[in-house]
Amino acid sequence: MKALDLFSGLGGWSDGLAAEGFEVLGVEIEPKIAALYKHPVIVADICDLNPENFRGYDLIVGSPPCRNFTTFSCVFGSTWKNPPDPEGGGMKLVNAFINFVEIAKPTYWLMENVPRLQKWYHKKPRAIVKLGKTMKRAFWGDFPAFLVPLDMTRGTLITGLKDRPNCSRNSPNLHKYVYPEWARVWEQAIIPLPVSQALGKAIRESILSSEVSQVG
Repeated sequence: MKALDLFSGLGGWSDGLAAEGFEVLGVEIEPKIAALYKHPVIVADICDLNPENFRGYDLIVGSPPCRNFTTFSCVFGSTWKNPPDPEGGGMKLVNAFINFVEIAKPTYWLMENVPRLQKWYHKKPRAIVKLGKTMKRAFWGDFPAFLVPLDMTRGTLITGLKDRPNCSRNSPNLHKYVYPEWARVWEQAIIPLPVSQALGKAIRESILSSEVSQVG
């Protein structure tokens, strides 16, 4: 199985996918970050790549930079040296990812960003997921269901944290992930390993099930 991780960063998606048996290739524009990536990586701007050269992947996953779309940037961005530009630079990268997927035609794809992206990208996400106490993310794409159960009352997908329905605050988490110090320096919003593993497992099982069905 092959996975392409666009905007790969430190490998939050890639590490879990590799643990589930995927052959992972990352694409990262920043050389210093790419140097910390543990898998094969192309140091490039995805806008400079030809998506037709990346056909045949089982999964394309990507987390376009969310700096331009966050609530924090809305409140404090006007004071930044480079103010947020959601309609320009922000959506340029989101649209580049969507265009890449449409041309490369992977079996499955997933784009992750902050829920507030919906203000500019007017397609409803497949799920809004709480990955940590202050880390809520939205997933767009075509991918098998993962990270259960679905809380139908709030329309959000719960990942096993203490605030899931009918769960005592004293109950243990279903999983824990402690960010290493170097990850805190570079990117505090790295995808927790159990989340990327859950995606990889769901896709692997879906592909194997499809192969069995075809043989039968």
